Amino acid sequence: MSTPLQELKAAALKCTRCGQCLTICPVFGKTGEESNSSRGKLFILRALAEGSVQPTEHLMELAARCTLCMRCKSICPSGVDTTGIILELRRHLAEQGRLPLAKRLAFKAVSRGRLFDMVMSKASPFQSLLFRRTSQGTGVVARLPIPAAGLNLRRLVPELAAKPLRKLVPAVSKPAGATRARVALFPGCMLSYVYVDAGKALVDVLVANGVEVHLPDALQCCGTPLYSSGDVAGAASLAEANVRALASSGYDAVVTGCATCGSALLKEYEHVLQEGRSLTAWQDMKGKVMDVSDFLLRLGPKPYSHTVPLTATYHDACHLVRGMGVSKQPRSLIRSIPGLRFTEMNRADVCCGCAGTFSATHYGLSQQILADKVDDIMATGADVVVTGCSACKMQILDGIAHKNARTRVLHTAELLARAYGL
Repeated sequence: MSTPLQELKAAALKCTRCGQCLTICPVFGKTGEESNSSRGKLFILRALAEGSVQPTEHLMELAARCTLCMRCKSICPSGVDTTGIILELRRHLAEQGRLPLAKRLAFKAVSRGRLFDMVMSKASPFQSLLFRRTSQGTGVVARLPIPAAGLNLRRLVPELAAKPLRKLVPAVSKPAGATRARVALFPGCMLSYVYVDAGKALVDVLVANGVEVHLPDALQCCGTPLYSSGDVAGAASLAEANVRALASSGYDAVVTGCATCGSALLKEYEHVLQEGRSLTAWQDMKGKVMDVSDFLLRLGPKPYSHTVPLTATYHDACHLVRGMGVSKQPRSLIRSIPGLRFTEMNRADVCCGCAGTFSATHYGLSQQILADKVDDIMATGADVVVTGCSACKMQILDGIAHKNARTRVLHTAELLARAYGL
C-alpha cells in the first residue's frame, strides 16, 4: 500500500527550505523554476495533502520533472528522503489515474513478459522502416520527423540487436579451469535486447575469471521504469517474477550489468513487494546482489593479458554511485589495465539527463543537462568514456553524435573484455 499523504506531509515538513537541493538539482539548474526542484515538489505534496491542490495531469507533469538522481537526498542537511517522497507523490497521482496514456500502454506491454520478449527479439528486421543508420554506425535516427521522444530532433537511438543475448550465450557458461564462483546474471533489458555485445562481454569476462554464469530464462524487466513513474502494482508483478527466478537456486551472487537493474534488485524491491513469500525471498537474496565491477573486486580479478593503448574516462551512473554505492570499484579495474591512461572528468557523478523515461518525455530538458556532461567528457580528451549503465551509454552517445565527436562510449565490461583479449 502507498504511504498515506499525511505521513508523507510529516516527512516533507522536515525540510527547512535551506535551498541546498537547488544548488545541485540538474532540472532546476536548467529551468530556474522552484516547482522543478526537490524543495518545490515537497511543497506541492504538502499542498496536495492539505487539499489546496488537486491530483491533476499538470501536477503529475510537475512530479515527473525530476531525474531521480538522488543528489538532493545525499546533500540534504535535514536528512529528508526527497527521492523517496517524490516517488510516493508519483505513486499517489498514478493511483488517481494521472499516469499518461502512453506510459500506461507501454507498461502493460512490458508487464507481459513473454509478449514483450517476443516483440523485442523479433523487431530488429523492421527497424529500417522507420529508422536509418548513421554514417558513424553508432545508432539510428528517424527517417520521418516522429513527434515523440525527440525523434523529430535527430535523436540518436540504438538499434535492436538481431538476436537477444540469450541466443548468443548459453544458459550456463562454464570456465575452462576451476570454478571460483557460481552466479546468476541479471542483464536487464538493454543488455538483453540492445547492447548485446556488452552483455556477451560481461559473460566472457566473468568466465575468464573462473565464474560459472547462469542466465535464467524467466527473467523480466527489473520494473524500475514502472516504479519510478508511479505504477507500483505493475512493478511488483515484475519484481515477483524476478525474485522467483533468482532466489531459489543457491547462487553465490546475483551479478548485474546495469546500474538501474542493480539498484532495483538491491533496494527498490523493498518498496515494491508486498508482505509475503516474495518479500521474504528477496530479503534473503538482496545481500547477494552486486554490480559486476564490485563482484570482480571481491572475487579478486585475474591479471589482464592484453595492453589497451587508450585514454579513458568514467561516468558515474546515478543508480550505481548513489543507488548501489559503487564508484571506486570500476575505476580500480580500469586504472590497472596495461597501457591505458585514465583521466578523471569534472563532475563525473552528475546526472547525464537520461533518467530512463525522463529523456523520452522531456527530451529537450534532458539534452540541456546532457550538454554539460558531454562538455566534461570532451574536456578530458579521452578516446573512450566508460560507464556501468546502458541507459547512460545511450544518452551519452546521442550527445556525442550531436557534437560530431569521435569519442567512443563503452560499458565497463566491454573495456575489461579487451584487456582480457576476448
